[in-house]
Amino acid sequence: MALGSALVYGAELGTGSIGTVVDGVHRVLGISRGMADITVSLVLLILVLLTARDLINIGTLISLVVTGFSIDFWKWVLSLLPELPVWGIYGMYVLGLILGSMGTGFYIAVNAGISAYDAFVMTVYRLTKWQYKYAKILSDTLLMLTGILMGGTIGIGTVISTVSGGYLTQFFIKRSTRLLGREAVLSN
Repeated sequence: MALGSALVYGAELGTGSIGTVVDGVHRVLGISRGMADITVSLVLLILVLLTARDLINIGTLISLVVTGFSIDFWKWVLSLLPELPVWGIYGMYVLGLILGSMGTGFYIAVNAGISAYDAFVMTVYRLTKWQYKYAKILSDTLLMLTGILMGGTIGIGTVISTVSGGYLTQFFIKRSTRLLGREAVLSN
């Protein structure tokens, strides 16, 4: 998941909605993107604690601490790569989007607690009773707009992530749930 985020950041085509918020916090507070990710996660965690405590578990705490540092690590690794041609940049972005969605789908299916961001999306999913993909699109749109207001990066990748992320993540949640033989996390 963190490698996917780092690839999306590295492509510089615009991040996903949470990346736009993280980038806005990074710019406003002058902290690393990894630390900004932790800060955003803490704020979302507070919201989730008020609305959907059952989504919080050990995986939430692990995600809170590990994801931000993992993103910074993978960004460092990717900085060692030579400059990519245009097709390589787009390939990097697509691979990042797929890996991020795959990682998210898998760890949601494990059902051992999810990140504050994903718990926020699941809360919107539960409140709207829409299919997960549509609840994620709504959540991502709200987060993207918040990020834009804070000066976060936006680009064609931001729009692509906001629209396609829900479809990809729902796809991987369902496949991972079946693969792990778990009870369905999504009810519609």
